[in-house]
Amino acid sequence: MEMRSIVRAIIAGLVAIGLVILVIVLIVKSFSGGPTRPTGRVDVGNYADTSATVTLLIDDPTKIDQDHRQIKISVSNTQNEINIMQGYQGNVIDSRTYSNNSAAFGAFLQSLKLMNFSRGTINPKDYRGYCPTGDRYVFTFNDGNKDLFTYWSTSCGSVGTYGGNKIATLELIRAQIPVRDYDQLTSSISTGF
Repeated sequence: MEMRSIVRAIIAGLVAIGLVILVIVLIVKSFSGGPTRPTGRVDVGNYADTSATVTLLIDDPTKIDQDHRQIKISVSNTQNEINIMQGYQGNVIDSRTYSNNSAAFGAFLQSLKLMNFSRGTINPKDYRGYCPTGDRYVFTFNDGNKDLFTYWSTSCGSVGTYGGNKIATLELIRAQIPVRDYDQLTSSISTGF
């Protein structure tokens, strides 16, 4: 009889220790959030009359600082801007700005929405270093106060966090800059789209 009591006490003790360990693991997981998680979808179509900005950064192939280029296109309801930057520190070497309006911005945002622009995963991985002989594309949506999401993709295939229609998104954002100016500004830069 005594032996049964001892075995029951040992089993009860092991179950209690197991529950404590389980609770600790669950608490740690709830605070860490894990490395990759889907983000809540933002309805970008609702931001036409706000100070929201859509930004595309095209990061040229990895090469010496003096030859490295980046193209940054920003679109808002008041202006569209293109910056050509040299080096990895983003020194602007040429820039153009064009006026915009809420109606045009609204049509642009609705198109992005239909291309699943806000679809992607939040991932702590840095886009730098991926696809070193190709381009990296960084898509950012800012509501006027803070970035609501930033996703990235590459010209090397399905690498990245962007979950929308990459090619159509790149073409749509590029189309917010007059073709002649875009071609002139980027003539010496090899981009993968």
